[in-house]
Amino acid sequence: MKIVAVIQARMSSSRLPGKVLADIRGKPMILRVVERARGARTLDEVVLATTVDPADDPLAALGEQIGIPVFRGDQADVLDRYYQAARHFNADVVVRLTGDCPLLDPQVIDRVVTAFSAEPRDYVSNTLIVSYPDGLDTEVFSFAALERAWREAGLASEREHVTPYIHKNPALFRLGNVLNERDLSHMRWTVDEPSDLEFVRAIYARLNAQFTMDDVLRLIELQPDLTQVNAGFERNEGYAKSLREDKLVKEASINHSPKGTSLYTRAKKRIPGGTQLLSKRPEMFLPDNWPSYYKRARGVEVWDIDDNHYIDMSHFSVGACVLGYADPDVNAAVHAVVDAGSMSVLNCPEDVELADLLCELHPWADMVRYTRAGGESMTVAVRIARAVTGRDKIAFCGYHGWHDWYLAANLGSDKALDGHLLPGLSPAGVPRGLVGTSLPFRYNHLEELQAIVDDNPGEIAAIVMEPIRGDEPEPGFLEGVRALADKIGAVYIIDEITAGFRLNNGGAHLLYGVQPDIAVFAKAISNGYPMGAVIGRGAVMQAAQQTFISSTQWTERIGPAAALATLRKYIANDVSAHLIHAGKLVQEGWQNAAVEAKLNIHVGGIIPLSHFSFEYPNGNALKTLFTQMMLDRGYLAATGFYASYAHSDEQIARYLDTVYEVFALIAQALANESVEQQLRGPLAHTGFRRLVD
Repeated sequence: MKIVAVIQARMSSSRLPGKVLADIRGKPMILRVVERARGARTLDEVVLATTVDPADDPLAALGEQIGIPVFRGDQADVLDRYYQAARHFNADVVVRLTGDCPLLDPQVIDRVVTAFSAEPRDYVSNTLIVSYPDGLDTEVFSFAALERAWREAGLASEREHVTPYIHKNPALFRLGNVLNERDLSHMRWTVDEPSDLEFVRAIYARLNAQFTMDDVLRLIELQPDLTQVNAGFERNEGYAKSLREDKLVKEASINHSPKGTSLYTRAKKRIPGGTQLLSKRPEMFLPDNWPSYYKRARGVEVWDIDDNHYIDMSHFSVGACVLGYADPDVNAAVHAVVDAGSMSVLNCPEDVELADLLCELHPWADMVRYTRAGGESMTVAVRIARAVTGRDKIAFCGYHGWHDWYLAANLGSDKALDGHLLPGLSPAGVPRGLVGTSLPFRYNHLEELQAIVDDNPGEIAAIVMEPIRGDEPEPGFLEGVRALADKIGAVYIIDEITAGFRLNNGGAHLLYGVQPDIAVFAKAISNGYPMGAVIGRGAVMQAAQQTFISSTQWTERIGPAAALATLRKYIANDVSAHLIHAGKLVQEGWQNAAVEAKLNIHVGGIIPLSHFSFEYPNGNALKTLFTQMMLDRGYLAATGFYASYAHSDEQIARYLDTVYEVFALIAQALANESVEQQLRGPLAHTGFRRLVD
């Protein structure tokens, strides 16, 4: 690797014009900086990056005179100047130094460069956590990181100060920091003011030109009055000024995605509820500030329609893309059938291949029917159960979709479904004649199911439930449900739409040794392409021929092709093991971050579908603030995490580093009672709610 130190310098300093050519013990300041940088053993080359402004002609001429390579670039866009200089000098690694730091210590430079080289990093400095005197700042970063920052950074402060885009985005870059043994961050050894120049000249007058940081410290201990020469100035005042200017721009438009906000405003006038899925409403995350719409997605990365870039550590397509966004293998299978024709008067052979695979994974099952979504798959399953039993009533536990059979539970009591994932679901439009046909019981409460059976003898067509959502099944619970279904002749339906293929190659019910009569799949089986499957015992599934269950779109070819590619990759790569591993990392990270920040949280959910909650009276405000702060740091994140095969350990580690930071800020906001004041919009919605605009 070629390691190049790039020293930025210009004549037009606003506070001390021409300072880089100011005399320091017989030599211009910039030459003192170059001499000290060249003393670092880890550098392959030291170059000067100045501007094309004619005012910098003397500086460029001096560089040529003293034999230092010079690059001239943009005056205001220093990030572009650095990128072009690094590219010009073929740098693999860039060391950023500034021309107003003539007390640079070559040993400090070597220490930071060595830390960068010691392990895979994109950026290492001694400035993420300051512990060295102001004036010994050293930043080391890869050319690849510089190029990405050059391409993506947009704020004025990010362009003027070169590296903020890198160190503000730990989700994108691997960061490291070098700490000094003593905290010397209060010391000022840079040159921005006339008094700074006086201080530096005093140091050079008293020490040999080859002095180190320790030599300066010993001198100051002997002559403490030296530190009063330039006391009282703010560290990094120029960067602080740029941040204040950024803030003024942000306050004029605080939304991350103005195009997204505008489009969502239009959508609410054209689309009832604004979106097609309640769980994707911006109000469920960050009202008035959520990006709302995406332009493209790949792996775990999402770009909104304003070209903002995010890492998705949230509900990740609400659990649909278990392999990651735009998985190349699944996409290739889909492209092939699109090119070959995705619809015909004939049937696609993938229907049979997929049925064979699903029954092979579930030996208790004999037959399969397909749909293209989870909710309609559950409706098909319930229709089959009613057809085969000749009964009407359904006993159920958990969340199962939007159809009439399910929402009918809220006809008798509008709160019957509140404990089954989504509170406040309205049964408006569901026929009143369905009152009493859907009867809820709670998970792990076999006695409640027994009471339903006792109160409705000979009337229960099916017992419908998720195998697991938040809590593990208590001993005997699932077996007891199976036994009750057998006793009353009801169809036992397991809804695997959420849990399926996340804990094993198949359904979660297989882990618990339970054999249902019907199991229903969607979401994870096709990695985001529309697909649903109802599998079951032959004697039960044949009832599908006694009732009318049919749809043209259930015969298209893309869904089965995507499902085959997804499941084959899932099996070949032991994807469920990775999902469990990722979920454990995140759950443990949340808990550890909360302990460090002294926050009370509750962590739950099956491991690949984890969630946490803030255990405070204003928990929803804390959740909203968490989402807002994580969005500001480049993450689509709420209090839930759905693991995908594309989530790497490295990405999870960066995410958790950010969670530690945000949890600390939230704890501070709690202590200051400023949580609500820090929110830039309304609180996130917590259930079904009609939008009024």
